[in-house]
Amino acid sequence: MMKFKIFAILGLITSGFSFYSGQKLHFKDKNLEKAVLENFDLNKNGSLESLEADKVTNLFLVQKNITSADDLVFFKNVKMVVMDDNTIPAISISGMDHLELFSCTGCRISSFKATNLKKLSTLYLDNNLLENISLKEIPAIEQLTLSLNQLKTIDVTSFRNLKKLNIEQNRIQKLDISENTALQTLNIGGNKMKESDIQKGSGAHPTIFGNED
Repeated sequence: MMKFKIFAILGLITSGFSFYSGQKLHFKDKNLEKAVLENFDLNKNGSLESLEADKVTNLFLVQKNITSADDLVFFKNVKMVVMDDNTIPAISISGMDHLELFSCTGCRISSFKATNLKKLSTLYLDNNLLENISLKEIPAIEQLTLSLNQLKTIDVTSFRNLKKLNIEQNRIQKLDISENTALQTLNIGGNKMKESDIQKGSGAHPTIFGNED
């Protein structure tokens, strides 16, 4: 009976290891995979597994020749992602419940979409080729940097906690900040916009830089 129990326990342990090793993640972007393996392949088996990805809280992926951000979905507990100086034409991120800071400057992005990022407070997307941007359900955003892009419009009316907004060097002609009562600084330099083109409302009194008035 004792031998049977020992064999049964060993069988469970073996199957447990098999289950763990079976959760290998399959990356679309091999350069992103290579970069994360350098730091987060904890069992050194040459593959990133879901349990390893769950332990990651910060991702620094600067100048790694990454062309897609789709694989970020594997990192459910990440709080900070920095992907500056890669080449990523389009980015769509959503449902990353712990993400607080996302930076992708100098990545030649033309389209960006962020949805349902409840804790995101800081977003840097400056020095790209942005023509289209969609930001929905990111209620905690405090700092939004979109300078040096090609945006013609930007809707920030739902960002009640926004404190710093930088949209300099775009093509924006009108801006509504009437709902951004926490806004402290606004940089609009390099747009075809005067301070009179900004709808402020009664509660928004930011310091404005770069206005033409």
